[in-house]
Amino acid sequence: MIADGTHVRALGGLPSSITDSILNPFFGPAGRRLKEWVGAEAYSDAEQSTPEDADRAAALKDAEAYLALYYAAPRLNMVIADSGIITYKVTGTSSDEFTYLKPQDLEALRQVWLRDAVSACRPYIIKAGVTVGFSPVDEE
Repeated sequence: MIADGTHVRALGGLPSSITDSILNPFFGPAGRRLKEWVGAEAYSDAEQSTPEDADRAAALKDAEAYLALYYAAPRLNMVIADSGIITYKVTGTSSDEFTYLKPQDLEALRQVWLRDAVSACRPYIIKAGVTVGFSPVDEE
C-alpha cells in the first residue's frame, strides 16, 4: 500500500469522520489496479520509505489514493437500514436530512477520480500489450 487514509481524505476532501477503517478495504483493489498499470517493480519501489524515484512514488501515491476514492465512492454514498440499502433520497431536505448522489451523479464523480488516477501516473503507465490486464491507455 502506497497511499493511506490521510492522503485519501486530503485528495478527496473527505471529513475526518471517514476513518481509516472505512477506507482500508479499498486499498487492496486500488493497489492491484495500479500495479497492473505501472508494473510490480515501480509499485514496489513506491512502497519503500526511500524510493529510487521519489517523483514516481509521489505520483503513484496520488494515483492509488484516487483509485481508493473511486472504489470507495459507492459505499460512501449509501446507508444500510434495517429494511435494506438506501442509496439516495429524492424528497426535499432539511438540516437533519442527508441527500445522497443519484447513481448517474455518483458514476460521474467516480469517473473524475479514475481520470485523476490515470493523470497522476500517466508517465509511468506500461503501454498496452506489455502487461496483462486493464490499462488506462486503452481507454483513450
